Parts: sequence; structure tokens; C-alpha cells
Amino acid sequence: MKKIFLTLITAAASLSFTSCDSLDIDSVSTITDAGYWKSADQIKAFNTGLHGLTRKYSYNMFMLGEPRADIYGDIPFGGEATQGVERLPYNTINAEFTGISNFGNLYTVINQINLMIYKVKDTDLVDESTRNYYLGEAYGLRAFLYFHLLRSWGDVIITTEPTLGDQIDVNNLAKAASPASEVLDQIKKDIESSENAFGNDYSYKYGKYYWSKAATQMLKGEVYMWSGSQMGGSNGDYTTAKAALESVKQNAEVSLESEFTRVFAYDNKLNKEIIFAYHSGQDDDFLMWEGYNWRNNMVPQKEYMANYCTEDGTPYLKVPGFNLNGLIRYQVNYDFYWKVYRDGDTRKEGTLSPIYKQLENGTTEYVAPIAYKFRGMTLAGGDERQWYDDYPIYRYADCLLLLAQAKAFLGEDISSEINAIRERAYGSEYFNAHKSELAYPNDKGAFYTDNQYMVGDDKGAIETVLKERLREFVFEGKRWYDLRCAGTDYVLKYTKAQKERLLWPINESVLTNNTALKQTPGY
Repeated sequence: MKKIFLTLITAAASLSFTSCDSLDIDSVSTITDAGYWKSADQIKAFNTGLHGLTRKYSYNMFMLGEPRADIYGDIPFGGEATQGVERLPYNTINAEFTGISNFGNLYTVINQINLMIYKVKDTDLVDESTRNYYLGEAYGLRAFLYFHLLRSWGDVIITTEPTLGDQIDVNNLAKAASPASEVLDQIKKDIESSENAFGNDYSYKYGKYYWSKAATQMLKGEVYMWSGSQMGGSNGDYTTAKAALESVKQNAEVSLESEFTRVFAYDNKLNKEIIFAYHSGQDDDFLMWEGYNWRNNMVPQKEYMANYCTEDGTPYLKVPGFNLNGLIRYQVNYDFYWKVYRDGDTRKEGTLSPIYKQLENGTTEYVAPIAYKFRGMTLAGGDERQWYDDYPIYRYADCLLLLAQAKAFLGEDISSEINAIRERAYGSEYFNAHKSELAYPNDKGAFYTDNQYMVGDDKGAIETVLKERLREFVFEGKRWYDLRCAGTDYVLKYTKAQKERLLWPINESVLTNNTALKQTPGY
């Protein structure tokens, strides 16, 4: 048999399996078929590397799911050059500047998943239960990646067999794209295969850094809502989505953290709210979004922060925990801090930190917000923060709000899910004392006058779900997808996008290498 080249870890079989935290894939080597797939440990190592490879492209997934929405777009308050990323919130990407290239490199991961399925489905190196769990993970991950591709490019290449031979070039598949309807069918098929493989096993067998039955059910909820709202589906799709999300509530052993900020705290990883997350840590020296993608997009420079202060006038460089040094290219809109979060909402300070400047008369003046959901940590002996924060993909708050969305599509009551999210956001004491203003459907009134981000509860259940998801998931790569799923009218209302350009263009080198592909309509 020809050699099978695996872009994975250098010494996969010698990895330590005592911790589920290690997902090291930094070293690259070629492992031939003759020397691999010979033991249970090698299969386990491949599964570890596969999840690490998926994590490697987390920044691309963020780009596909958030910046084209209404969160960013103002000029960085520190004066940094945005270096082209401003085209995302302005929605001025085109065939020459596509914003993201090579389909976000997701086919690189898909090819490895295909290989995992090919090698594991008939293996006798592990017992049936373990084999099925691996297959449940692999089919679920493949559906997850194809769902990103479907929402972003529509018609895309479907490949379910591993690329074999002496060369692997997943960006030169010499194959035409399949219609979006067939891509959706493949996603649903993979979800069903994942469900069947997992069976009733809702355990996090290898930890929450690995795909699980609960993750598959979360994905199923998203996929079937997209099917219903964007692919000509019906209430049957929403009912299927609702059932999948309710199964997570009943079986996944997750719940809301009592405090919003504790969901993301460095010292509270893998907490009870997390369903699936990308690990970052010193053990494999992986920073969130890989390398310096968070630091070089979301973090202000130390030099100019000397010119700014907190609201009470404390210089930022003297504030504990603000030893920040990076670049801001995605500037959160200046008014976002005031327009999105109401008084008492702990998600405001748990997501953003307001920057002020000192005036000559001794007072302070608001300038802009900076990202503050993921706060990083300072290594012993270090003088700057490092972003070894985990990056959540699915968490229980997401389950509740997706469930509310499915109910909204079905015309059902969303009070239970919305109020659970709001009670955590405001704290039980404050929420219960202000139910007439905050409990669904009472969140309305003057706060929403001339508010370009959201409207009151009286404007409909879908608007309410969009409002709470915006408040809850900033920086988690969801807002653009949320608007798309809600419907084109919402995208046009809240973003600068054009109706004929809701998908992404394909970069020229991919079209040159694969002449069977055609440019995305509208570009």
C-alpha cells in the first residue's frame, strides 16, 4: 500500500496519555503506513493530534463567525493600522481581498478526519466501545467543519475519503463543489453516524477538550435550525433541533456557572458550563487562537496605555492585571459598551473594559472599550500577560439560547431559557428585584431608543434571542452566524452586508489550482 502521510505530532506514539490537556501538534513529520496504526496507543495519539489540529484553526473559525457582524469597525483608539481586517465589519471583502483563504484550511483537518474514520472503523486494535467513541468524535468533528464551510461558502467540495499517496494537497482537490443542499445532507448524515456511534454514551470520556455526544447534539441543534431557516426546511427541522438541545439539558451534566466571569477564568477551566472547548496552556505552549492571534488583534499596546486611565483616574499601567501589550486591529465599536448592556448586567464588565483619559480639569472622559472576557495570566517572572485561556466552542448558556431560538421559530414560549440567562447575568437578587424591567418579556423601553444593536422584547422572540446571544457571546465567534440563521432581513438590518454577498469569496490561488471550482456568486 502507498505511504500515507500524516501531518501530526512528531512522536505520536510516545505521547503521555496521563493528561487530556496535551494536544501538541507543533512538530511536523511524516509517518508512513508501514509504521503506524499498529497499536491502541497510536490510535489514541492520532485522536489527540486530530483534536489539536482542529484547534489550530480556531482563529479562522472566529473570523468566519463574528467580525462581519456589528461588533467591530471603529478606528482603533490607539491608532493602530487595521491592516485590512476592517473589510470584515465593513463587508467590503471581494475576489481580490477575500478576508480568509484556502477555505480557512479546514480541509486539512477534514482530510485527517477521513483518515481516522478509514483506519478505525474496522480496526480490532481497540474494543468496540472505544472504537465507537472514536468514530462518534470523528463524524461529529467532520460535520462541525463542514457546517462552517456550508454557512460560509454554500457550495463546497465534499470529500469523505482520505487523500492517499506520496503527496497531500487538500487545496488542489481537482474536484467541483457540490450544491449546498448536498453539503447539508452530508452534514446530517455525519451527525447521524456520530449519534449512532456514541449511542447513549454522554460521558466526556477523554475530557471536554475532545468531541462528545453532547457536542454532537449541540451541533445538531444548530444544523437543523439552519436547515429550517436557510435551506427551505420546515417546522420539522426546528422540532428536531429542539429535541437535540433538550437532550443536552437532560443528559450532558452541565449547568450555568453562578457568575459569568467564572466561565472564562484561567483558574476555572473545564467548569460545569463547558461542553466543548479548545485547550490553551503551558503544557503544550499553545496560546488561544494559536500563536499571537489574540494578542495581535485584541490587546492594546503598552506604550500608549500610559496615556489612559480608569474612570476614577487610576493610570492603566498601575491597575493590577493590566500588564497588556499587543495590537488592536478589531476595535469594538466605541458605543457598544453603552448600547448593548443595561445597568446591572455583569456581562458588561465581564466582557469589556472601558478606557478613559484624564482631562485638564481633573475629570475623566470615556474613550473606547477593549476586550476583557479572556484575561490571560502572567507567568512567574514575566511582566506581560499571556493568553493561555481556553476558548469555548459550546457551553450550557449556548444550549439554553439555541433552545430558545428553536422555540421562537416554533412560536413557543421562550421565558424559561431567556430568564435563566438574565438571572445569571444580573445576579439573582438584582434580577428578582427588577423583574418588571428585566424578566422576559419586560426588557424594553427607552434603553432601546436609537439603539442600532438591538430592540426591546416587545419586537419579537427572535429579536430577543439575538439580543441575549449578542450580550452573552462577544468574542466567541457567533454573532454573524446568529444573524444569518435568523434570516437575511436581520443581517441587512444589523450589518453593512449586501444581500448578494452574504457568503465568502474564494481566493484566486485556489481557483487557479482547482479549475473545477467557480467563484462564489456575487463576487
